[in-house]
Amino acid sequence: MRESTTLSCAIRRALMPQIARNRPDGPGLPSRRVVYGLACLGGLVALVLAVLLLAERTSPAGAVADRLAGERWYAVMFRHRPVGHYRAETHRTPTGDFVFRTELQFKLAGDVATRMEDTLVFHRQPPHPLLRAEHTASVGESRETRVRIADGFATVSEATHQRQTDFDGDLAMDDYLAIERWLAEDEPPVGATRLARAVDFDRLAVVTDSWRLLARDADGVEVGKDALADSTFVRMDNDLIPQRMQIGALFSLEAVADESLARLWEQRPAVFSRAQSVAVHPPIRQPHALRRLVVDITHTGDEVPPWIEAMPSVLTSDSGAPPIADPDDVMHASAATVSHPADDPDLIALAERAVAGLADDADRAAALAGFVHGHLRYRDTDNAGGVLDTMRRRVGDCTEFADFYTTLARAVGLPARTVIGLAYRNEPGEGGGAFALHAWNEVAVGGVWRGVDPTWDQDSADLTHLALPEAFALALIAELPKLRLRVVEAVY
Repeated sequence: MRESTTLSCAIRRALMPQIARNRPDGPGLPSRRVVYGLACLGGLVALVLAVLLLAERTSPAGAVADRLAGERWYAVMFRHRPVGHYRAETHRTPTGDFVFRTELQFKLAGDVATRMEDTLVFHRQPPHPLLRAEHTASVGESRETRVRIADGFATVSEATHQRQTDFDGDLAMDDYLAIERWLAEDEPPVGATRLARAVDFDRLAVVTDSWRLLARDADGVEVGKDALADSTFVRMDNDLIPQRMQIGALFSLEAVADESLARLWEQRPAVFSRAQSVAVHPPIRQPHALRRLVVDITHTGDEVPPWIEAMPSVLTSDSGAPPIADPDDVMHASAATVSHPADDPDLIALAERAVAGLADDADRAAALAGFVHGHLRYRDTDNAGGVLDTMRRRVGDCTEFADFYTTLARAVGLPARTVIGLAYRNEPGEGGGAFALHAWNEVAVGGVWRGVDPTWDQDSADLTHLALPEAFALALIAELPKLRLRVVEAVY
């Protein structure tokens, strides 16, 4: 397995969900969903140019928006290292409608940069309904994915393919600025909570989240998503302008004075190393025969990061104790989304052909693994397109194999998800006899998650597939060159 491939698999599939689950969707509000990650941080910085018609009465939402008028630049940081920039600018159209536009660019590995842009337009008249919402995302030189929501429809465009679906959600600027209005008008006590609504571009829906006031002092306030208040928050000054946004334990946005400071990351090397294989001792001679595997993790660097002490010290896989499929996880793993377009007619037809004549879910899950392995041709790439592009081109790396499997499985009613972790290759060549970053799948069958690996043609993934702890996945990837694994227990 080539190193650029395994890095591509891990970065794109481990980074984006980490950001997306904590993605700020509303002004000052980190939300729970990314598939496109930091793309909706524009919602965190509600900025509106104060251009009011003389005869038009300013609404409460409009007054708050005017208070927040201006352009803002932020440096995107990964563990205090600049990896990208974020820009938010807002204006009014000639007719007075509110336009919120944000742009994010970041790079974590090699020369591959991710770019995302969001635009939301609200009507000038109260209650300022959403007129349209647009999202664009691209990785490197890959084809763009575009989402446009307007007039009750959501249109998703990727390369030459376009599909349209109903969009039932409604959103107004009162929703978009709910937290700012709450802070400005109500002066809530520390600990108070407030609901806010925002657009989720991956699920093509309007979502509702709860937010909590974490702190108030002479310099401003701090708010965070209620469920993630310990690691995800927004620090605002007394004008409600965000100064710092913490996204989980690893990412933050820091306000800077101008564009030149925000773009300093472009002059620095990527934060993730291409050296992604992890040595293990002793070697694993019969991976396919394992029934239980336990390995411990050791950091060999001169400076041991403090989070090492907080994370689990061992990684375990056990055929006798598969992960339980929680109903909420199953629900999310069944949905058609922009990232996993399981409702596409051509993809549904392909999936149904792959499982034709099979009624048992375990048999269908296994058949899909063999189908994906045979249908796609393996090719290392850092500039992957989406699932529908993979379906047309029939090539991809392990991330494309896994995402294609996830989408096909959902198309025939099998809850499935893409997994990032370490997998062992005991063969000559690069990565042989060591663990390397890899992407595979889990399918919910019989109330548990069953591993399959379409890239390696495994209808039952061997137990050397070790999923990285979700909260520490990105940190572990960044530290891979300094990590060592030791086999604590191997049961055959």
